[in-house]
Amino acid sequence: MDSKARLASLAILGGMVATLTGSPALAAEPRDLVIATPQIPFHLDPLDLNRNVNWRFTHNVLESLVYYNAETGAFEPGLATEWKEVSPTVLELKIREGVTCHDGEPFNAEDVAIAFGPKRLLNEDAPGYKVGKRQFFPYLSKVEAIDDRTVRMTTDRPDPLLKLRLSTPLGGVPCGDAFLAAESWEQWGMAVVGTGPYGVESLKPGEVNGFKVFANYWGPKARYDSFTFKVVPEIGTRIAGLLAGDFQIITEVTPDQFETISKSGTARIEGGPINNIRMIVYDQNHPALRDPRVRRAMNLAIDRQLIIDSIFDGRTSIPNGLQMESFGPMYVENHVTTGYDPDLARKLLKEAGYDGQEISYRYMTDYYTGEVTTAQVLQQMWNDVGLNIRLELKENWQQVKAPGRGVMNYSATAIYPDPEGQLYRLFGPRGPFQSGGIWANSRFNKWGADLASTDTGKRRGALIRMLEIYESDAPSTYLHVLPTFLGVSNSVTWKAGSTHFMDFRGSRSAN
Repeated sequence: MDSKARLASLAILGGMVATLTGSPALAAEPRDLVIATPQIPFHLDPLDLNRNVNWRFTHNVLESLVYYNAETGAFEPGLATEWKEVSPTVLELKIREGVTCHDGEPFNAEDVAIAFGPKRLLNEDAPGYKVGKRQFFPYLSKVEAIDDRTVRMTTDRPDPLLKLRLSTPLGGVPCGDAFLAAESWEQWGMAVVGTGPYGVESLKPGEVNGFKVFANYWGPKARYDSFTFKVVPEIGTRIAGLLAGDFQIITEVTPDQFETISKSGTARIEGGPINNIRMIVYDQNHPALRDPRVRRAMNLAIDRQLIIDSIFDGRTSIPNGLQMESFGPMYVENHVTTGYDPDLARKLLKEAGYDGQEISYRYMTDYYTGEVTTAQVLQQMWNDVGLNIRLELKENWQQVKAPGRGVMNYSATAIYPDPEGQLYRLFGPRGPFQSGGIWANSRFNKWGADLASTDTGKRRGALIRMLEIYESDAPSTYLHVLPTFLGVSNSVTWKAGSTHFMDFRGSRSAN
């Protein structure tokens, strides 16, 4: 059997659930949803870890001051009804009247000041500093309540992206009094209090996250009375539960399971590519990965189109570098990407003096769609050019990120449509890889500093250089635009969007 045949066979893994026959009449749309998923967050504040699974529900519970409409490119009111730039470094927002927190307290400007202030975000000792301040609000220096309805945000330099940052899940605003009353960050994460149409009902770490409708919500009535995320690791069990009516939605479905769901007559497939690029990251603390030629060889050994065709049935695409078309004028259309060239990969490994040293590859059970199969396919591709890759299945992110790793799975969500929200957020000096000692590049950082400019031409020129450095120094590589496929009961009218977020709110047209 040749290499590609072996790889294609790896894509046909996992048990299948027997197709149900017949199409029973569907009941009225349920008011309570149960969503089966492989992973849930252990902490519900979006500034904590496990953000991809956290962001699935965030805006249902914690609302943002402003929202960004990706279709129109316009900002829309959220907890703030209007805003203006008092100066190039001061943004003033008017807080919506009549908003109530889940604990019954009125929401006002002081809640915003606490949420973005030193106790949660701005101080180096604050629990949200490492993720929130460093990666998402790097220039925010002060947030003050001028009166009950007015808040001012001050940056230490002009930040043309501040409203975009506020519109993200990281911009979700918790209620200040509840946050200050929590005994610890861990306790707060078990029962976050916000202003959204749903509040936290229960959290059992590693098992269940439950959310119930908030009767005193200021906006449109929520679509459902409750929704619950339940951990069901095995895809076969998730499918069986969906078809039996135990679950209304299941996540991380791969195309080889589509037919079983679609032919049941009781469920359908939702979803597709989202604003996220699936990638793998190399830890340069591993001796074999210190030489960029080895890292480049690993990238050149990957047949990305084969992964897309064999695992995802061609339902996604290879990105044009670590960037997305949604970046608009900042998108570099003529960027030269890393291709598939196994002969060059072997040549680079020989030049680097690679001697077959073992490299570990840590992954989990489908935290990402098709993660297990993708790891097996990549191992085969790397073995074919002479790399010695050992797969290590881990139970959680703490084990994946433990010292001694070699290769690990990751993804690059475009948190907002700009390279600062993706490439530079992750690989810049404030990101997890440089701050974690995994990779650093002074030239990348020099050009990255220009992304803070208000001059689009200067920013675009810097991005061109940064993308080139990313390809040549190879701290990681992109595999494909991440698709998220879900199985949904036909009794549920809910539709998936182009992000991680599962929106169970009512219509926002009146906001």
